[in-house]
Order: sequence, then structure tokens, then C-alpha cells
Amino acid sequence: MRRRHFVQTLGVSALVGSAGCAEQSDDTTSAFEVSSPAFSSGDELPARFTCDGDGVSPPFVIERVPEPTAALAITAEYDGGVFSQPVFWTLWNVPPGTARIPAALPREPTLDTLGGARQGTHPPNDPGYEPPCPPAGQPYEHRFQVYALGEELSIEGGTEQEPATEAIANALIASARLTVDYTHPAATES
Repeated sequence: MRRRHFVQTLGVSALVGSAGCAEQSDDTTSAFEVSSPAFSSGDELPARFTCDGDGVSPPFVIERVPEPTAALAITAEYDGGVFSQPVFWTLWNVPPGTARIPAALPREPTLDTLGGARQGTHPPNDPGYEPPCPPAGQPYEHRFQVYALGEELSIEGGTEQEPATEAIANALIASARLTVDYTHPAATES
């Protein structure tokens, strides 16, 4: 089972990486773009969005969505090494005309306030953004990937992260990524 997860993760990462690169290398059209008012790619992830802060989902601004996008999706994962790319958030079926995804989305399987978008889960936790809490003392790279999908996904809100990530990868048209570092502080003695 662990090997299967590794192979799937490797395949999804390769697919997503090549899609993002292909989209950004096209000089004839404006590239699909994502940003966040809370941080920039290469920055440190603010504690507010981690287990050391409020643990809420970050906001995003989405621009130049390619045609014919039917829905948007987001995945968030941190680099735990070659054999571990833990996904801590999946969001899909965001309407393609959405320009802003607000911070602090509720931990619900379906978000009526975001056009019926759906969120995945990592049992036994609730659906939605699971704030990253990597091992203490060393930096970990965190990737927030926004996808343009060619179709809405038929999977239900509350689906586990792995099948949600696979469904997102299978409907991919283009993607854009924000990469940030985060170091969970080591416990201090009083």
C-alpha cells in the first residue's frame, strides 16, 4: 500500500509539475496565475496558517483562468522527502469565475459560500484545511497548487485526500503554484 501511494504521489507530482511548466512557457497567451495577499512564493508561511497559529486556510487571488475551465481546485502538500508528500488540503469545484478565495474557509465538506465547492479530508479529521504541523526544528517546503480543471468533479465533499488528488490530476488543464517554507519551532524549556 505504501509503495502504491508513493508511485501515485510521484505520478501526480510529475503530471502537475509538467502541466504548470507547460502553461508558463507559452508566450502567446497570458499565463494562469495565482497569488496570495498573505505571502509570496519563496516566503515563510505565516504562523496564522499553521498549527502554531489560528490554523486557518490562506487566501488566494486567481487571474487569467484559461479556457475552457469548468472548475478550479487547490491542493496543499508539504515535502516530507522522497517517500512522503503529505497532502493537507484539497478543494475542488470552485466556480471558474472566482477571482478570490477568502482565508479561513469553514471546515465543511461543501462550501455554499464558495459556489458549492467541496473539500477533502484526512480521517479522522474534519473536511477542509488541516494546518501544517511538520516535525520541529527544520524547514519544510509547502506547495499550494491551484488548478484549472476541464470538468467539474463528481466526487463528494469529505472524500479522502488521495482519491480527491487523483481526480483533480485527471481533469487538469493548467496549474500555478506558490511555494513557501515553514519551520515548526522546537519546543522550548521554561
